[in-house]
Amino acid sequence: MNFLPLQMIVAYPPAVQIGYFAASLVIGLAGRNKNMGFWGYFLCSVLLSPVIGLMVLLVSGKKK
Repeated sequence: MNFLPLQMIVAYPPAVQIGYFAASLVIGLAGRNKNMGFWGYFLCSVLLSPVIGLMVLLVSGKKK
């Protein structure tokens, strides 16, 4: 699992780490009313990257 950016993020300074997780939190909050919900988008953003989490958020549909 060396391809995940999470291992790279822990090597950065604390300010970058806080920004990374804050961006993931914002994406999770934006996805509350979407298919995967808060936790789905939050975990997608943390594990893959906030950029990929944002792309997934933008292409997903609303809850039925």
